Amino acid sequence: MIEHQDAIDFTYVPQSKGLGRGTIVILAIGLLIIFAIGGSVAFLSGYGHMWPSNTSMRMNLGNMPK
Repeated sequence: MIEHQDAIDFTYVPQSKGLGRGTIVILAIGLLIIFAIGGSVAFLSGYGHMWPSNTSMRMNLGNMPK
């Protein structure tokens, strides 16, 4: 049979023991992944673009290979 505790003490607030080591490791890995993805986006943002704009307007679009 399950015993119930009739007198629950609500006079104190439980204190946190802080973040565990696993949580800190997961947060650090997540931040590294976020910055790696952001860096790769910034690094590869010029791929497929023609710069400067004064030469990109002269590209012949009529003879594009299919």
